[in-house]
Amino acid sequence: MEGKEYPDQFADFVLFLCEKYCIDRNQLFVEYSSRLPPPLKGTRAGYYEGLLSYREKDGHNEFLITVFKVSREPLLTLAHEFAHLVKNLKSGNFDKHLRAPDDAAEKTLDKQALNDLAEFQELYRP
Repeated sequence: MEGKEYPDQFADFVLFLCEKYCIDRNQLFVEYSSRLPPPLKGTRAGYYEGLLSYREKDGHNEFLITVFKVSREPLLTLAHEFAHLVKNLKSGNFDKHLRAPDDAAEKTLDKQALNDLAEFQELYRP
């Protein structure tokens, strides 16, 4: 996360989430990308504001959260993708394929993301 322009408090929020959920920061890479995001899968119009990617390298798990600059709320998008990471780590399921969003699951992750962002903002008010 060095040498790039990130939204205010972005790096601090990554560290907060890693500490809160006991995620090894060395396994997580975060990108704030100016690339065009992929379109949503399924019948809904729109695009992904963020993505979670996973790979195994040299026997270790690595995760990449991409937040696209077109995101209306980059910190909330980051928190949402982090919620996906936490869910995947708990379940042990790391599906690498983009699928149409599951509305019920997405709402649960949105709620977690909103709670995490509110907790962070309460602790780190400027």
